[in-house]
Amino acid sequence: LGFLGFSNMQMKIAARAPVDAAAIAGAIAARAAARAQKNFAESDRIRDDLLAKGIVLKDTPQGTTWEVKK
Repeated sequence: LGFLGFSNMQMKIAARAPVDAAAIAGAIAARAAARAQKNFAESDRIRDDLLAKGIVLKDTPQGTTWEVKK
């Protein structure tokens, strides 16, 4: 494939599953609700589940943002 102009990085990017932004937003909302109820075990479980799927959460004063793990 390298001969045809494809690099390993291009193949890795193409192999990634599409991101379901609506599902991530729902998980972030559920995590925020768990944090508001001081259910930190559930909040951590949701964060860890997203991280296992390659989604990194970042908590900021303006709210939670996310990005795909590199």
